[in-house]
Amino acid sequence: MKQFCLLMILSLSSLLFGQVKDEYKNAKLLKGTYTQIVSQKGRSFESSGDFIVAGGYGICWITKLPKESITVMGEKNVVQILPNGKKKVMADSGNAMFSQIANIIKSIFTYDEKTILESFNQSKENNATVYTPKTEELKKIIEKIEVSFAKDGYIEKIKMYSSNNSTTEYIMKVVSKSNTLTSEEIKYFEEE
Repeated sequence: MKQFCLLMILSLSSLLFGQVKDEYKNAKLLKGTYTQIVSQKGRSFESSGDFIVAGGYGICWITKLPKESITVMGEKNVVQILPNGKKKVMADSGNAMFSQIANIIKSIFTYDEKTILESFNQSKENNATVYTPKTEELKKIIEKIEVSFAKDGYIEKIKMYSSNNSTTEYIMKVVSKSNTLTSEEIKYFEEE
């Protein structure tokens, strides 16, 4: 019985990352386009632009529409850089819950399975991998997270369901992958 349970746990934990091709999982840098749709109280807000997922650094969202801005989810904090160059710290290590959620989101985008499974249970629904929070504290904020994959083997869509009946959905298309970052790309994360 113990062997069966262990086998089930191992097979479930590989649901997400078994679908991500090694060429994406091991790439130091992924670049692409994204659309973010936030639905709240019967209204939807959409933004779009480019993204950079940099292994060892974090995620950089370069929003082009509806308003230009850059959001960097790094190791220390989440920073928004406005078109005038002004920086706004949206979360840092001083806000434990926001930092934990930012770290979870970053972990999904950067294929960090260990960090995700520390906070979430994992299951399969239709063509998506679904994460549900393990702790009551997280359940107060996040109901579940659904992750879907492109045929090419990268994460194509992430939809987060909040406990307040809102959703945030990211639809992504990876257009390039590389094992090196340019000094310009590294600069985003050094400025955090």
